[in-house]
Amino acid sequence: MIDQYLLRYFLAVAETGNFSRAAKRVSVTQPTLSAGIAKLERELGVRLFDRDRQGVALTPAGSRFLVRARRIAAEYEHALVELSEVTDPTLLRLGVLNTIPVRLVESWLEEHRALGSGEALELLDGSERDVTERLERGRIDLALTVVRPHHSRFHPEVLARERYMMVLPRDHPLANESEVLAEHLARDRMALRRHCEALPEINRFFVTRGVRPRFVLKTTSDERVLAVARSGIGVGMMPECFAEPSVRLVPVKDFELTREIGLLHAGDAQVSQARASPFIAIVRRHYGRA
Repeated sequence: MIDQYLLRYFLAVAETGNFSRAAKRVSVTQPTLSAGIAKLERELGVRLFDRDRQGVALTPAGSRFLVRARRIAAEYEHALVELSEVTDPTLLRLGVLNTIPVRLVESWLEEHRALGSGEALELLDGSERDVTERLERGRIDLALTVVRPHHSRFHPEVLARERYMMVLPRDHPLANESEVLAEHLARDRMALRRHCEALPEINRFFVTRGVRPRFVLKTTSDERVLAVARSGIGVGMMPECFAEPSVRLVPVKDFELTREIGLLHAGDAQVSQARASPFIAIVRRHYGRA
């Protein structure tokens, strides 16, 4: 294994083209630098520099090694920066699925702040793929997201099961029905949630029933979909957690798809962290899993 200081010496000489200037850059004497370069060349078994009175120049082998050396040095510096970041033992890094209503997250944050627990939060808002990838890379501790069968490696904890329902204006002719038929919505303008994790299944369901919606909105904002429904100019399909007094959510006959919302943990340590987290306790209480 090559010592890190030898890489520093090599890069200094390669970038300055002079042993004297390189020695000053890395704060060592020129003999020390020269000895270090000689040691590196012995370890690699190649000559890295051609030396003459005008200075030094990289050999072909040295030029090839320079590419690798810069990459190694950059990774090393990046690792040092990450390790030097202050880690608060009470910090909870939580990924939150972006199709969990903003009003819910807001209420949890308000309750958490009122507790004064001292727990620091770092929330990542993202798609299902975003939060699971961050969890896999260790960038977050937990994810509050859709739980899938292939998530077993993340120690899943299911908190709720939700139906997908049609969100209608309060004065819609079908607003007070116990369920609606897809065919009865054929004349309505639709607000399409482009970020919906169930979008392919929803599209297939309507297409197989001969319903090809006309769209009033295509968006990645759930709030805009609700605004369309509140204004009375369109309808949409949303998880039932978006129910609010200003709109009506009605089941669609024969559309049985549900989603499971829960916690995914990066490892055993994060399972323990979740048990002790005041914020996660609030989330569990909301879902009736305290």
